[in-house]
Amino acid sequence: MKVVRAVPTESISEKLSVQRLGEALGVRNLRVNVFTLAEGSMSKHMHREQEEVYLVLDGTAMIDVDQEQFKVGEREALAVPARAWHRVANVGYGPLTFFVAAAPVVDDDAEIAG
Repeated sequence: MKVVRAVPTESISEKLSVQRLGEALGVRNLRVNVFTLAEGSMSKHMHREQEEVYLVLDGTAMIDVDQEQFKVGEREALAVPARAWHRVANVGYGPLTFFVAAAPVVDDDAEIAG
């Protein structure tokens, strides 16, 4: 067991970075990541098998899940069921940092809306 500092440094796009905590912590049955989103939104996507929990650490998110919108503030969490189309947008001032836990761990589980 070890303690890992959660600082997203791996760039996914010019606005989105991630730290893959599962790899750093040696977790195999749960996907855990911390993201920072500068402004704008992530791509709309869906996971065929994975359920996800989003926990906002800093900032304010608007999370669209299918046809509903949820404003999620600091220290608030939202569960997203498998097969639900969703997108996270930064609607606050400054960067949005959020934690995501997903299970089961499945490779190539996501579909991105075109």
